[in-house]
Amino acid sequence: MKALHFYIASFFLISPFLTAQEEPIIRKIDSLNLEVPYEKRIETTAFNLNKYLRNAKEAASADYQKGMADSYNNISLIYFYQSKYDLSTQYFFKAIKLYEALKLNGEAGNLYSLYGYRLRNKDIQKSIDYMQKGIKLAEKAGANFELMGMYDNYGLVKEANQEPDSAEYYFKKALFMKKSANDQTGIPYSLNKLGTLYAGLGQFEKAKPLFDEAYQIRLKLKDKVGIAENLSFYGTFYEMQGETSAAISYFKQALQASKDAGYRWLTHRIYEALSTNYEQSNQFAEALNYHKQYTAYKDSIYNLETTTNQKEIEIQFETEKKEKQILEQRAELAENKLKIEQKNQWLYALGFLAVLLGLIGYQIYRTQKLKNKQLQKENQLKDALIRIETQNKVQEERLRISRDLHDNIGSQLTFIISSLDNLKFQLNKENPEAGKRIESINDFTRNTITELRDTIWAMNKENIHFSDLKVRINNFLESAKSHVQQTHFEVDMKKSIDENHSFTAFAGVNLYRIIQEAVNNSIKHADATEIKVAFEKIDQHFEVRISDNGKGIDQRKIEAGNGFQNMHKRISEIGGELVIKSTPESGTILKIIF
Repeated sequence: MKALHFYIASFFLISPFLTAQEEPIIRKIDSLNLEVPYEKRIETTAFNLNKYLRNAKEAASADYQKGMADSYNNISLIYFYQSKYDLSTQYFFKAIKLYEALKLNGEAGNLYSLYGYRLRNKDIQKSIDYMQKGIKLAEKAGANFELMGMYDNYGLVKEANQEPDSAEYYFKKALFMKKSANDQTGIPYSLNKLGTLYAGLGQFEKAKPLFDEAYQIRLKLKDKVGIAENLSFYGTFYEMQGETSAAISYFKQALQASKDAGYRWLTHRIYEALSTNYEQSNQFAEALNYHKQYTAYKDSIYNLETTTNQKEIEIQFETEKKEKQILEQRAELAENKLKIEQKNQWLYALGFLAVLLGLIGYQIYRTQKLKNKQLQKENQLKDALIRIETQNKVQEERLRISRDLHDNIGSQLTFIISSLDNLKFQLNKENPEAGKRIESINDFTRNTITELRDTIWAMNKENIHFSDLKVRINNFLESAKSHVQQTHFEVDMKKSIDENHSFTAFAGVNLYRIIQEAVNNSIKHADATEIKVAFEKIDQHFEVRISDNGKGIDQRKIEAGNGFQNMHKRISEIGGELVIKSTPESGTILKIIF
């Protein structure tokens, strides 16, 4: 009888468990929609498109409306860069409709603005109307992230409407917001727009540095679409100055880059630009060749557009078909569950009869066997979810502690520094010796804040890359320069180092502390005028060398000093090795091998 009760009760436990399964699905959908960098989301490969089409289907199955809207928005972008404008527009308005229903004014405003931007060459007044509507929605919602791109695009519309002063105002406004937010992906767009505006006004000396800055950022980001665009901007820049040879060179580089990125619209525009520039340089055979390719490519885009409606219908049909199958499966599961419950109730009513007890036991065994298989799979999923949630909680706790350190201890230390400055000012004339002691305490407190920031930096990361370490060391050396201006500092990251290579935060902070201690020793004790930090990969290990041209260190002091003992302890904790070579009056080299 107890077994029967367990069998009946187990069915009531399935429903809440199935509900809990929706949470990781939503996290997965949001991860693809929101956390993937923009330059990766707009890649025009079929593989990338299919990821977002599947994402939209999963969001629809989970009835996750915002996930559907975000997916439609990304699908629209991919289709746009593929030059499939009808499909892009369909998904575009699907996303807007959902955002408005969810009262997400920032997202809806961003799409209205983007649609207006795309109309700028067709209907300038309608373009302005849509963009103003989008900007008002986003400003009302306080959507600063969306507004950065909207101000950029509105500047382009103003430029198209022959309002260069207004265009410059909105470009600079967008650039300021992006730099304040450290939006590395967005900054090149604003830089290029300002550069193009200045070039169009004949201010080429102001335009070139902006193009260069944008291009370097995109190279660092490995943004294929952005690199292709920047190369084409260089081509146009030289074309506007009548330097056709330089223009042709850059347009050829841009052509290959746009093909590699799958940016079909840009490819066919570059064919046209190459034809024009070869004609300007009286190379008519080449001009005709590129004009033919431009025409053929333009026709292929047109033909592609005329066939995309059929593909869209097929995709919609398949989506509806899958959704229908999911609904049928759910209905079948519900019906089977109801039948089993009814049968169990009947068996329970006849449970007092000995003959039927055997039948009930058999029924329980058979059903339980099937259920166990299902529960086993569900438990595996549950364990995985628990692990993920535990990891998330650990990360949240680390972030909470780092915020507490920054907000509480950091602000308190800052208050102490301010108070000491005031006290020093008051006592400086009356008691100079006390003023010196207060200055010493002030310096110690400032160093404590620096150490605290380094600790927070490490706590906020699960993994640290060489690029992170390089930035941190540069910041430390910049601070050191303000105290020892006669000393020259250099950081050299060799080509053998992959700056994206990562290691644990524990290892990263230990390396940073050793380098920091070594540089401080060179400054305080060696009277060095040159200090260099070099990173290199040799065979299967990494090596960091901190070298100076100071007076050297006595070997006995090296072995006895607490600072060197601490460095040895730190490197041993990450399985590395520390080697110190010092010659009197010839400098010191400290090697970290790990």
